[in-house]
Amino acid sequence: MKIGQDLLVLSFEPPKGLEDLIVDPACPRTGPAVLLFADSIDLDLWAKKPLEPQEALWTEVAVGYGCEVGGQPATAFHYPYLMLSGAKSDRGIAVADVEMTRFHAACPYYEGGAPGRGCAATARTIGGRPIVDLDITLEQPAAKTPEGLLRWVNRVRYGDVTAPGHDIDRGLWLVTAIDPRVADLWTGVGSATFAEGMGWSGTVRGDAWSLGVVYDLAVGERL
Repeated sequence: MKIGQDLLVLSFEPPKGLEDLIVDPACPRTGPAVLLFADSIDLDLWAKKPLEPQEALWTEVAVGYGCEVGGQPATAFHYPYLMLSGAKSDRGIAVADVEMTRFHAACPYYEGGAPGRGCAATARTIGGRPIVDLDITLEQPAAKTPEGLLRWVNRVRYGDVTAPGHDIDRGLWLVTAIDPRVADLWTGVGSATFAEGMGWSGTVRGDAWSLGVVYDLAVGERL
């Protein structure tokens, strides 16, 4: 599957309450926390046949942290803190409403990165509860993404609706972007405010990135 994404990323030191929420003991944290927003498109589906754009598009918000797999940097985004809109979520059920606002490449009237330019994103649950709001100020173009940003570890675990109090746990999976092609990469600074839909409330600040990327995606490897 060939994927195209416009990403906004914030890297920060997590307060203990947030760290306790997102870190899985099966995958220890070795780096900063990471908040990621994405506007995404399935480029293979888009090219396959004429279709409404919404059928190939989805949005996501993920809260995770730096980790290592096989001695190499990676980023852990564990369910339920990897939230996708209906097109690509589990069983096609939307779990979050995500909006990315000017400026990034998928927005109308996009003019490209510039020092001092603002980027913003917001996420709400389908029920309307706030999850997180992100604000970034771009500072300068960059040559490379943070180590491990496009190499992901996911703990795929859901609450079992047929057995309250129990989980359906499929374990840890490694998913890697194949042949990523990055464009329009900028660094900056930003802040994020988490709210009730996240399960932890507070504001964090850190380093930020804005980028576009195209990559191939294969079936994940179980760890």
